[in-house]
Amino acid sequence: MTAPRPGHSFEDVLRDDYLMRLVRQLADALARIAGLRKAGLLDQASQELDAAFASLGGIDPLLVRDGDAAFLLSLVQDPARRETLARLLEERDALRAARR
Repeated sequence: MTAPRPGHSFEDVLRDDYLMRLVRQLADALARIAGLRKAGLLDQASQELDAAFASLGGIDPLLVRDGDAAFLLSLVQDPARRETLARLLEERDALRAARR
């Protein structure tokens, strides 16, 4: 972590650091999930997706399995986590389509 730039507070630096970590974690998780899905390893992809929902999305994976996306997104107040959840829900739908 670096020192705050002029005009930026320490809280701004912490928030930026948090967002960058979240983005990296999300990108890594989505790459793993998509790779497993494309390889036909759907059960493993589902397990990775559940773990990502819990750790990145902040929502119990059991709620997500059959939950309506709009309702689930309304449960999350933090904009960064809401965007993360939206991306994970897109992957959930792609995984469902792959199972058909």
